[in-house]
Amino acid sequence: MAVTENMPHKARTTAVLFIKGMVIGVANIIPGVSGGTLAVALGLYDRLIEAISNIFGRSEKRKEYAIFLAAVFLGAAASIMLLANAMNYLLTRHYQLTVFAFMGLIAGGIPAIWRAHADMKVNMPRMVMFLTGILLVIIPAYLASGGKEAAMTGHSGVPAFGPHEYAFLLFAGFMAGGGMIVPGISGSFILVLMGQYAVIISAIKEFVVAPLIFVALGAGAGILVFSRIIEAFLKKAPAGTYYFILGLVTASLWVVFPGTPVNASASLAGGGIFLAGAGASYLMSKIPS
Repeated sequence: MAVTENMPHKARTTAVLFIKGMVIGVANIIPGVSGGTLAVALGLYDRLIEAISNIFGRSEKRKEYAIFLAAVFLGAAASIMLLANAMNYLLTRHYQLTVFAFMGLIAGGIPAIWRAHADMKVNMPRMVMFLTGILLVIIPAYLASGGKEAAMTGHSGVPAFGPHEYAFLLFAGFMAGGGMIVPGISGSFILVLMGQYAVIISAIKEFVVAPLIFVALGAGAGILVFSRIIEAFLKKAPAGTYYFILGLVTASLWVVFPGTPVNASASLAGGGIFLAGAGASYLMSKIPS
């Protein structure tokens, strides 16, 4: 009887995880928007890091971790495969409004970071961590500025691949995987900087599987390595780490900002979509998962 009563709750939880995974997946399509940031905003980040770091260990919670990760990553994979064309259309035709929506999703999750630890009292070491997080995001973005919108929307087709190209895809995937798991750093923007973003989007659209496999293998390794590093910091200095994450997330708003709307109606539309995204993110972060 107890098992039957628990089934609806488990099904709801899995469905919520899948939907949140879809939001994270869509974020990873857009250069400049961090999947890790959206995981924080949606209240998944701590569990995500814990599950990834311990899934291959001897933990008694391995089954729980496996179900959790399967729901999130299947949701992310589904949204990437299903929505790549739609996001390309939105970024091409409605670039500013689309990015304002994701800025709202990011901003709406900031309270979740503040609630993540019981002691978030401001002091000098924590402010140093906060500022370090800001600089870690802003400096590379400033050095790599220019042509961001073109990088988001441009496509070059899938080229011919040889051993060197596949090896580079593996490395690019590794670096992008690290970016996906670190809040404020965009895995897809790393692919842009490494010249592989348009190739991957084209491979998704044209269903060319081989390059996607190499990128996925590299990304999986990057996610695993970087998640273990972050878990170690969360265990040793949780409050300082959350201040660092808060700096990363706050700075990502500046990086993502698509520019000032051209007129009053565009400003109202952008503001409305930003607020809608913020509200949706805040509400989703409060849903148990």
